[in-house]
Amino acid sequence: MNLTITVTTAELSAADKTLIQQCLGLTPAQVTAALTKLAKTAFMEYVKMFKEKGLPTRADEVQQERLYFLLNYFFENRLPSENEISSIFQLTPSQSKTLLRNTKSRYRTKINTFIKNTLLETLASAIQPNPGSDYEFICTSPTTVEELNLIVSQKGPELKPIEKIRGLASKYSCAVDTYALLQDQLV
Repeated sequence: MNLTITVTTAELSAADKTLIQQCLGLTPAQVTAALTKLAKTAFMEYVKMFKEKGLPTRADEVQQERLYFLLNYFFENRLPSENEISSIFQLTPSQSKTLLRNTKSRYRTKINTFIKNTLLETLASAIQPNPGSDYEFICTSPTTVEELNLIVSQKGPELKPIEKIRGLASKYSCAVDTYALLQDQLV
C-alpha cells in the first residue's frame, strides 16, 4: 500500500526542516528521505496503538517504544549512538544512554539483529596500526563498547576487554585474541 501525505510550509517551515536536518546530522539532500522514514515510523506507532492496547502509560515506556519504532523504520539495521538519541529526544547524554539500555533490555529479541549489525560494523572499522599489534577503532557509543565487552566476559572471560585509549575521546583498543573471539561470535 502506498500512502501519500502532504505537509504545507505552514506546518513545516524551512527553518523547521533545517532544524530537523541539523538534529539528525543530515545533508540537505537527505532530508526528504529522512522525513519519509520518520513519517512511516510515526504511522506504524499509531497502527500499533490501534491494534493493541493503546499507548504505554509511563513516559519512559513511551520513549522506549518510540525508539523501538525509530530503530525499525528510521535507523534500519543499526543502533543509534547516544548522541543521535540526545538530538532526537532532546535528552542529556546520560539520559540517552539509559534510554538505549532500557530499550535494548525491553526489546532485546526483536532488535537483536540491529545490535549484531552495529557490533559487526564497529569491528569492521577496526585496524591494526602495525602487524601483530592490538586493533584500534573509533566508537562514539559507549553502549556499543559495553555490548562487545559483554560478549567477551561471557564467551572469553580470560581475555582482555576492549579498553578506551587513554587521552583520546572515542578511540578504543582491542587485543588480537579478543578481536578474534568477537569475530567468531558475531559472524
